[in-house]
Amino acid sequence: MFKKRKYSLTEFDSGVWEIVDYARTSMFLIEGTEKALLVDTGMGKGNLKGFIKNITDKPLEVVITHAHGDHIGQANQFEEVYMSDKENELIDLFKMKIDLANFRNIKDGHIFDLGDRKLEVIEVPGHTPGSVVLLDAANKLLFSSDAIGTGHLWMHIPGTLTLEQYLESLRKLAERKAEFEKIYTGHLMEVGNEPLDLEYFDNIVYLVEQVLAGELEGKEYNNGPFPGLYVEKGKALLVYNPDTIR
Repeated sequence: MFKKRKYSLTEFDSGVWEIVDYARTSMFLIEGTEKALLVDTGMGKGNLKGFIKNITDKPLEVVITHAHGDHIGQANQFEEVYMSDKENELIDLFKMKIDLANFRNIKDGHIFDLGDRKLEVIEVPGHTPGSVVLLDAANKLLFSSDAIGTGHLWMHIPGTLTLEQYLESLRKLAERKAEFEKIYTGHLMEVGNEPLDLEYFDNIVYLVEQVLAGELEGKEYNNGPFPGLYVEKGKALLVYNPDTIR
């Protein structure tokens, strides 16, 4: 239990910290001159809110990128939390004990204004129905959590959309590609504790397109109760369910 209460802290870009819990989930604290923003709340059992107060004394806003248990687990420590209402179905699907009374719906185009930096919400449904990413265009940063994976992109587990639907999301995000260079994903420990780059993003798009076109044939991906097929290119590995391509 003690390990579940501990967090590690790494500062990346100026005003950007990664907080990691025992489940190797990356949460990001982004500080501006007026406010701070916490992206995801992990699944630890410690005092995350208290831990953050030791890093910044700015008023804090909290956003959940998607409602998987390793990214939403400590959300109820906070008075107000932003998340897409489309994620509520996952709370029921995975029978999670999350009190949604303090949650506020988040939509495409919402701006978190931290003073000297702004983060824009972009909806990227696919990995989950209401997945969002946060774009800090002025600093060329994208906080994507699991929306485009961290090396392995899971599109085979319950609650994911079809690859055809997901490709629409990727193409929409690709239109903003000139506005980001570093991609902070949901599990940086899985890719050497470094943000990913545009080549990774391009490879994800390529893999989804090729599977949909029938040009790539997946190999068996062993993942306990959720088997699937996988294809890979560079650092990108796409896992998909052959029954939910379209």
